Amino acid sequence: MNLNRRKLISWFGLGWLASLLPSSLVGCSEATPNTSTTESVAAAPSGGFKAIGAVAQLDQNGSLLSADKKVAVVRDPQDPTKVVAVNPTCTHNGCTVEWKAANKEYVCPCHNAKFSASGAVKGGPTSTSLPKYAAKIEKGQVLVNS
Repeated sequence: MNLNRRKLISWFGLGWLASLLPSSLVGCSEATPNTSTTESVAAAPSGGFKAIGAVAQLDQNGSLLSADKKVAVVRDPQDPTKVVAVNPTCTHNGCTVEWKAANKEYVCPCHNAKFSASGAVKGGPTSTSLPKYAAKIEKGQVLVNS
């Protein structure tokens, strides 16, 4: 077979396009839905609220922490009829912050950084607030959209 430069380049181009076809088809296919019953709140699809716990449990403990420790919920200090939800992972070292009801703040056990109920930095080595999530009370349940 006698190939000149133009034919050789066109064959390489055709081979390159053919190699992209499978990945293009995968990108256009519909994703398989997650049917796991242990889906975490932090992995919830946007627009979907997930139950974290009962309001009675929140009132008894003073705070709620999701099973996967990715969402913490407390009563809003400015309006006790509402709740505030944050990601309790400290933005400095990644430790899980703890709610201190007496001071109405989250405190990092690793380096004593302090955050307000809404996640704003109150003190410590970090300068980045905790991520905040939409939260509400409905039918005796605390729901969070994260």
